Amino acid sequence: MEARFLSYVEKTETCWLWTGGKNKTGYSAFNIDNHMHSGHRVAYELWVAKIPSGLVIRHKCKNKHCVNPEHLQTGTHKENSQDKWRDNTMHKAKLTAEQVRDIRNRVGQTARELANEFGVHQTTISHIIAKTTWSHIDNETHSFH
Repeated sequence: MEARFLSYVEKTETCWLWTGGKNKTGYSAFNIDNHMHSGHRVAYELWVAKIPSGLVIRHKCKNKHCVNPEHLQTGTHKENSQDKWRDNTMHKAKLTAEQVRDIRNRVGQTARELANEFGVHQTTISHIIAKTTWSHIDNETHSFH
């Protein structure tokens, strides 16, 4: 598996850049037994250690295409989100005001369901619902007669 994994890697002086398939948010995607896995998680488990339950893999180099095990570390979801905000690497989706209104009016659907449907992170959905982002957009659709 290591050789197959490395066939999708371009090693630079610093990062190991993933050249294989990517998921919808641009992170590396590696197939193991007909299941897609994030390449940075696979790299960590191949060359560092098993990832403890409930933890994610963070990129110390701020490059989501990097799978260099020396650039990867475990952390919590909160730490990973804080890294993305601090480093300004949070996925920025192109949502319209109408989509924001639609999201806010979908009472009963989970942030995960909405995130999957709109192709954004669950945190994005939570911020929209809490009006910490898109606060200038109200929930009602306006039509002009």
